[in-house]
Amino acid sequence: MESTIVEFHLEYNISRKNPAEVFYAMGLFISSYQKIGRLISESIDSDVGFEFELKEVTHGCILAKLLLKAEKWTRPDSPIHDFTGEIFSPEQVRSVNTKEVSRLKSEAPLYNNKKLDPYISDLDLALVMEEWSEGNKKLLPDEHLKVCKEGDDLSNVVPFDPSFRFTGDPKKMFSSDKGCHDGEEVIEVFRPCNKGDSQWEVISVKTGRKYSAKILDKKWLEDYQNSIIRLGAQDYLRVHSRYDVVSWNGKDEIKNAEILEIKDVINSGGIQNEIPE
Repeated sequence: MESTIVEFHLEYNISRKNPAEVFYAMGLFISSYQKIGRLISESIDSDVGFEFELKEVTHGCILAKLLLKAEKWTRPDSPIHDFTGEIFSPEQVRSVNTKEVSRLKSEAPLYNNKKLDPYISDLDLALVMEEWSEGNKKLLPDEHLKVCKEGDDLSNVVPFDPSFRFTGDPKKMFSSDKGCHDGEEVIEVFRPCNKGDSQWEVISVKTGRKYSAKILDKKWLEDYQNSIIRLGAQDYLRVHSRYDVVSWNGKDEIKNAEILEIKDVINSGGIQNEIPE
């Protein structure tokens, strides 16, 4: 795992009339960067994940310093540099995706002693492109973003294309709605968030589908992260969850997931012998 300070330099026009938009754009860029990093990390089944911790924010240009904990090859700078011009078609999205999968296979041919066979959903990539494009829309023509390691010579860092626009509709491109879930279910925790409010990776016991979701039950999350509530390796959660079910490439996927309430912890070593659906 590589743990390093990553700097987001957003160089902006100090005479702009609406400076708040610069901070909004920076938030979109950081969010998008983390999302595509997670897609890459998940594509190789990384045990580490892709997580940021905010260390410092300064201004002049707006500089955000973040501690990145991730495998070194999961940094998404390469695919984001392919966010150029206007992207509006499924073929364009797939071209960026194919190039990134090839990069992963080339740079990390073995992971955990296994040959890599990474997979990134075109739909997920298109959604990240859409968010990155929204950040670009907040910039003026002479403003741009650079991302580098702490201490790098900024003059040697190539900025991301501020004129990039995503003008397609991701859901129309790659998915068809199959309905939504809004109710109780039992989940297995695949990867928890032990600090902050990042997404948890869980598996629905009923459907067997893996998905990522934030836990919005703040009291329960605080108790868990302060070790007041403990989860064993084989424990399950009974939750109220909400998400969309979409069909992509012949496979059902869960999107826009939220865990609204934790109703109960089902202890594997307790009285119950079976996990209810």
